Parts: sequence; C-alpha cells; structure tokens
Amino acid sequence: MSGSDGLSAGASSIGSAPARSDDPAWAYGTLVPGQKNKVTCVFCGKVISGGGIIRLKEHLAAVPGEVASCKKVTEDVKYRMKQLLDAKRKERARMSISRAEVGGFYGTPDEEEEQDEEDIGTQLPQRRGKEVLIEPSGTKRKKGITGGIRNFFAPRITPGAQPSIKSALATKETMDRADMAVGMLCYDANLPFNVAILKNTVDEVNNYLEEIKMSWRYTGCSIMADGWTDTKHRSLINFLVYCPKGVIFLKSVDASGIVKNADELYNIFEKIVGEVNPEYVVQFVTDSEPSYKAARKRLEAVFGTFFWTLCAAHCLDLILEHLCKPTVFPHIATTIKRARTITKFIYNHGSFLNLMRKKFIGGKELCRPAATKFTTNFISIQSPVLNRKALQQMFVSDEYSTSRFVQHSLSEGVVSTVLDKSFWDQCKYILNISEPLVRVLRLVDRQDKPAMGYLYEAMDKAKENIKERLKRKSDYMPIWRIIDQRWDRQLHSPLHAAGYFLNPAFFFTPTFSRHSEVTRGLLACITRLVLDEATSSPIRLRIIERLRVCLE
Repeated sequence: MSGSDGLSAGASSIGSAPARSDDPAWAYGTLVPGQKNKVTCVFCGKVISGGGIIRLKEHLAAVPGEVASCKKVTEDVKYRMKQLLDAKRKERARMSISRAEVGGFYGTPDEEEEQDEEDIGTQLPQRRGKEVLIEPSGTKRKKGITGGIRNFFAPRITPGAQPSIKSALATKETMDRADMAVGMLCYDANLPFNVAILKNTVDEVNNYLEEIKMSWRYTGCSIMADGWTDTKHRSLINFLVYCPKGVIFLKSVDASGIVKNADELYNIFEKIVGEVNPEYVVQFVTDSEPSYKAARKRLEAVFGTFFWTLCAAHCLDLILEHLCKPTVFPHIATTIKRARTITKFIYNHGSFLNLMRKKFIGGKELCRPAATKFTTNFISIQSPVLNRKALQQMFVSDEYSTSRFVQHSLSEGVVSTVLDKSFWDQCKYILNISEPLVRVLRLVDRQDKPAMGYLYEAMDKAKENIKERLKRKSDYMPIWRIIDQRWDRQLHSPLHAAGYFLNPAFFFTPTFSRHSEVTRGLLACITRLVLDEATSSPIRLRIIERLRVCLE
C-alpha cells in the first residue's frame, strides 16, 4: 500500500514530537536531541536546520525553495503535506482579510511562521487540534467521518498505484460494491450476519442462481452426486448441478443409514431429478457403488430421458488402483513399495532431508501430494526417477557414509535399492504405463473447461501411447485389458462418443475416427435426449448425410 510505509515509519517518531504538539507532520520527523529547530526526516534521514515543522512539510511535499525535496517519501504522505501547506496558506489569507476588515493588525504571515518555528522544542500552548481540509470547488463540506477522510489520501497519480480512498468512495455504486465485498468477507470468515449487508447479498445470490437455472432449458444440465464422509463418520451426499453457465450447490443429504439401501437412494435421486426437471437433465453422475447402480436402473426405467454416467476421475483412479494390486501385477506393487521405502527413509530424518534438498536435488521434493491416493503412488515413482543420479550420488557420498544414518536398520536395504539397476528399469516400466493415464486424469479434473468432448479421444491416445512405450504386445495387452474392462463396463457412455463427434477440434481433422461406435453413440444421444420425433428425425438424417459425405 502506498501510504503504509510512511505510517509505520512515523509510528516510532511520535514520541519525539514536542509536548502537546498535534501537527500530523510530526509523524514523519524527529527532533535532533540538544539542537533547537533541527528536525530529522524519517524517510531519507536528512537533518533540516531552521524552519521547524514548516520546513519539514515543504521537504516532504517537494515544495521548491528553502529546502531540498525528500526522494523517499511515499505519494500519500507527499499529497497530505501539500494539503496541509495549502490549508495553512488559505487560513492565513482569510485571517489577513478579516483583520483588514476590522482595522486591526495582529502580525504578518511571516511573523506567524516565525512563531511556528519558535514552538519547536518548547511547550506548545494547549489547544484543540483541527486541520483544514480542502474540498473541490463548488462542493459543500460534509460533516462526519466521510468528509474527514476523503482529502487525506492522494489520487492515483502514478501507473499501478493503489486507488485512493477518495476514488473508491466516489459514487454510491462503488460504495455498494464495497459493502457487498465486506459482506462476502463476513460470510467466508463466519462472522455474525448482523455485521454484513445480508439482504443485498441474498438478493444478488438468488438472482445469480435464477440466471443459471433459466439456462438449463436451453443447454441442459448434469446432476452430480458427490458422496463423502465427515469427521463424525456420517455418510453425506452433496448434489450439485452443472451447466455451461456454472455449477450450483443444490442440497446435502445425510445418507448414513441408507447409503447401502438402493430403494432409499432411488427415492432421494427421484426427488432431486424432480427439483431440477427431468426435461433439462442430460446426465446423472455418481460413483460405482453397487447400491448406486441398483438405484440407477430403477431411475432409468422410470424416466429414460437422460444418461447415468460414472465420475471419470473415479474410474481412472480405479484403473490405477487395479494396476497396483499385488494379485494382478506383483512386480509393480513391489517396485512401488521399494520406492516408497526410499522416500520414507529420507523424510523421516530431518538433517538427512535437509542435506538432500540443499546439496543434491537443488531444493526439490521427492514427495508431492496428488489428487488421489493411487496417483500419489505413481508420483512416488516419478520423482525418484527424475532425481536418480542425485540420489545415487548422495548415498555413496562421504556425507552419508560418515553419518549416523548408516547404522539405521533400513539403511542397507535403501542403499541397495538406489544402486540396483533392475529397480530403476521397473520404475521406468511403471511410468510408461501410468503417465498417459495420469494425463487423462488431469484432463477430467480440470476446472477451466468441460472434459466430455475430449475424453473419448484422450482414452484412445492413452492406450496408443502405452503401446508405443512398451512395444511388445505381451507387455501392453494386459494393461489394455484392464483399461477396456473399466471403460466398456463403467466409464463409456454414448455421451462421450457424441462429445467427440461434435467437437470441431477432432471432427475436422484427418485423424477423426469414423468408427461405428462414434455414430451409434451420437444417434443414441439424439434419440434419448430429443423426445420430439419431428425434431429428432431430421437431425439423424442430417448426421447420416454428413457422414456419407465425409466417407466419400
């Protein structure tokens, strides 16, 4: 903030001002001990001889003449000092006019200035301090705190400077926006509602929600059921509704006693669909719990106008989980366990961790949190691989061989693992499998754009990437089977094929897939989502015609 430095710097100098002096300029200057009429500027340290507080103000306000300008003063303080000097000059002019009118003579402005100078270092007469503030011409002085604040802050006079309070409170509209911002802060900080502008905030939120709900009839929407367990071990389901306009929270349901009961879940899901309106729902997204599947079948039988899909991030996490199972790929599970042993050994010893960070891996980290547990497993492989040479150098260095860590029970096993070439070969094999899938997981977990139109292509690319990396069919086909099992039985939906078909980024490229699965998926979406046959039939004919032209 432009004025914060000046205020903090002056805080320590107030005690050095003359007794009972209430001139605000003393916040930015200190008396030189034992030197009458000498003041030190708290910003630049310059000692000003003679002139006292007036010269200090001129120094800070960069007024040309008797004293050099301060090069370090902040813009707010500089502006305020100019205001004080202007106010003083106008007050003297007014007093001169008044004296002339009554025929009196009480001294010239120069004499008054000299009196100000003599006040330094002496006991100033007791008086009620009052600053004269300069208002814009043609305006009336307002009483109260607003009128007192407005002229103490400089306008924005340098590029990138902080806006002044004066400019921020210039209109009622900006003041209302400021009130709303304060209100939102109170809600976020869980402050009592009676300190915030509750009514205006409620109206604004309701208008925003209504705007989103109105868009559902034109764009459709997706209902998302997010199940989680709170600190009291209650099973809660949050229902959210997504559309291109944004995501809104619908409600939260305590499903502790019914989370395994398909009939009860169906009743909840039916009410949620009714609140949104079945005609607007494109898909209902949940996880893969058996009770959810049973409720899905009943819901589809009743409505039949939307799709039930599983959370893509959840399904991809299940694929990674499957790859980690000791019963499926024991060599992968063993390698991940050995890699985690290395990181645990390092991170459990603070001084050894500090040595690694500072001398061997340049401040990097081996452990990095990820969105899910099984993604973290694969990242625990990636980080050591990227720092393989540094780790090997560290465990054969003099620092390690002469340290107390050599005597640790795990030391020998960790060192042998780090120096084992077959371990690093297995790590590379795991990365060749996991990296393409983690990229898809990051795609579906993004917040900046919907992933529906990209998921079909992304999964195909991930499989092809794994094939290119592993080369041999005997190596990549077991991985493909696991991916296809999850994709075909759980994740894949006609919506993914339709999203791929309708995405111009893919449709107008030479590599666009004209597989019958894509066409069937698009036609299935039209049949289910467009109930009016008079509307859906021309759409289907147009798509078939377009595909025929593309094939020719």
